[in-house]
Amino acid sequence: MKKQKSIKKTEKQITNIKQTKGSKYLITIDHPKNDEIILHKNHYAIRTTVTSGDGVVEISINNGGWQKCRSTAGHWWYDWHNIPEGKHVIVSRLRDEQKNRTLKKSDPVCVTVK
Repeated sequence: MKKQKSIKKTEKQITNIKQTKGSKYLITIDHPKNDEIILHKNHYAIRTTVTSGDGVVEISINNGGWQKCRSTAGHWWYDWHNIPEGKHVIVSRLRDEQKNRTLKKSDPVCVTVK
């Protein structure tokens, strides 16, 4: 029960992230899609695309710590392993490592793992 409240609170917090209008940076989570049901718990490769802006991409799951993604084939990937069942909220961000600041966050993606 406590975990469900925490997830709902996280969803609400992440939903409140505002995208900057007219920003020169664009970052999106391509996979999984919002409201997707994930049936395999061992591994899921989260794919993010940055169509404008330079930097590194990181992923946060359920408002947890930021994890670096790897860049391959024009996309950024995060290998999510040993995924617990339930609802999860994923956000990616584009970060300028030199200035240690976030340039842009993606819209949140909510998924259910069964």
